[in-house]
Amino acid sequence: MKISRILSGAALIAATAGTAALAEYPEKPIEVIVPFGAGSNSDTSGRLLINAMRKAMDADLVPINVNGAGGTIGIAQMARSKPDGYRIGYAPIATVTVQPNLRTLPYDETSLAPVCMVADNPTAISVAPDSPYNSLQELIDAARAGEQIIAVGGAPGSMPHITQAALANAYGVTFTYLPAGGGGKAATALLGGEATLAADAAAMVSQYDLKALAIASAERTDMLPDVPTLAELGHDVSLSVWFGLFAPKDTPVEVLDQLSSACGRAVEDPDFVKGMTAANYTLRYLDRATFADFYEQEYARSRELLPTIGVKAKD
Repeated sequence: MKISRILSGAALIAATAGTAALAEYPEKPIEVIVPFGAGSNSDTSGRLLINAMRKAMDADLVPINVNGAGGTIGIAQMARSKPDGYRIGYAPIATVTVQPNLRTLPYDETSLAPVCMVADNPTAISVAPDSPYNSLQELIDAARAGEQIIAVGGAPGSMPHITQAALANAYGVTFTYLPAGGGGKAATALLGGEATLAADAAAMVSQYDLKALAIASAERTDMLPDVPTLAELGHDVSLSVWFGLFAPKDTPVEVLDQLSSACGRAVEDPDFVKGMTAANYTLRYLDRATFADFYEQEYARSRELLPTIGVKAKD
């Protein structure tokens, strides 16, 4: 009887200690890796989310830009981190679904714990405001006539790369692809005349005052209501750029739930909504459980998509 009481007491102390430890999270700053440079779509939306989550958690969240290799360098660093909730990552679709299907990386879908999704934007086919092309058909006709059409975007395997490849495949033409880094660098190349078109998140159109020719979506978007979809133009190409928050695998469920809950409060923050709306991001929040299912489906969809547009997936 005495031994049972001692054991029961020990179990209670252990449980109480565990609860106390959990209640103290976060005890120190949380690093949020943004795997692209300043001015990129990931950086713009990521910093808005980080600012809102600071308020939601009453904690210090620190953005860390780790640029390179289509976002894979930064996310690889995050995936290898201690799974304690103090280093997480904010990433777009291609970094976490396309890149791991293209080549062997230090991470794949089993290495990441989805926390929440906050935005989902269709991709837009856009050109510089002074471009001679005023419709997608004019641009396609030029490509068929032998003009070199240079598409600019992130590293091979990024959503801009995938979208322009899908577009070229749909119309039976060839583009020259120019990897130029994140959205800011791609826009600079486009505006400077180094490239002909960009196929990136629709938010980029207003951000850099570009001319949109088409939306890679089944339905028109409110942010560009007068721009036709590829579906309207006779091509079933629907691709979007979504952004989500991830943690390393094996991060305690309690920590993931706390982060997801804070994320849910953050996306309702007036400053976050105002900032994202001003930048033409389409808000779409998915909690941890829903996002986990969505991420699994998107990972499989990316693998199936690659060979259909002439991009070889890894074995």
